[in-house]
Amino acid sequence: MHQIKAFFKFVEIQTKVASFFPFLIGTLFAVYKDIAIDIPNLLLMFFSLLMIDLTTTGLNHYMDYRRAVLRSGYHYQVHNPLGKGDFSEKAARTSLWVMLSLGAIFGIVLVLRTDLWVLFFGAMAFFIGVVYSFGPVPISRTILGELMSGVFMGGLIPLLSFYVHAYNIQPLTLSYQSGILGFFVDVQVFLPILVLSLPLIALIAGIMLANNICDREEDFVNKRYTLPVTMGLEKSLMLYKILVGLSYLSIAFGIGFDILPIACALVFVTMPAVTKQTAVFTSRPVKGETFINAVKNFVYVAGSIGLGLFISIITK
Repeated sequence: MHQIKAFFKFVEIQTKVASFFPFLIGTLFAVYKDIAIDIPNLLLMFFSLLMIDLTTTGLNHYMDYRRAVLRSGYHYQVHNPLGKGDFSEKAARTSLWVMLSLGAIFGIVLVLRTDLWVLFFGAMAFFIGVVYSFGPVPISRTILGELMSGVFMGGLIPLLSFYVHAYNIQPLTLSYQSGILGFFVDVQVFLPILVLSLPLIALIAGIMLANNICDREEDFVNKRYTLPVTMGLEKSLMLYKILVGLSYLSIAFGIGFDILPIACALVFVTMPAVTKQTAVFTSRPVKGETFINAVKNFVYVAGSIGLGLFISIITK
């Protein structure tokens, strides 16, 4: 039981809502568009996504432990199960290889059931998931961490979750005739999923930003030149507030231009709670106390978008 708890901490199982909600929203959007849900594809997508997400988080912990300069403090001794001594390096390496292999296997089977676009987008997500924490200059140690995590988790996951059911209608096509290479996108299909993804992109980037804000002092010592280390505390807190605001503006834009169903306006019910939680975090950004508010903000907004889609489905 102790090793199971240590493993869950190693992969930060509680943060997987950041990938579950984009997956759910992409799937609900397919239902809203009257596209038949392929259950095997849904399950393959879910488990491949879960394994890659767990691998990315675990690899980040493992590399932070291996590269740490400062071997004391909250980030190393409390937050990281390897630094705390709850999870061994051997167990970490074994877990990472198993999860990475399972994610690849599920993904390959999914590609065989769909088309090469799934291979393209899946391979891209797979690659980013690895280099986010691994390599000579991991993305998580640069100013691009927030952007890449937001775009690939908040943008690519809903797209893939939708596309594994919609591939038969060919919303993406690539053609070659007489020396001309053509790439065609069905805008009517993809514009709504893009707009739906914008608040997810903003708030997942916000979670990563909030995490790095809390870790900025230790990150500087450990030579992790993240966005908060580069920008400074005040500008980083202002950016977090802007990202929260953008999540609501994007939904307002989608509804105002008749891109999203009106039921998605349900998201605005969460504004008072999200505003309060944002104020609490930005007034005292501490990992063990207020960071959870950034995760709650994402859950409130993403959950209400999902509920709005569900209402739109049953009232069509």
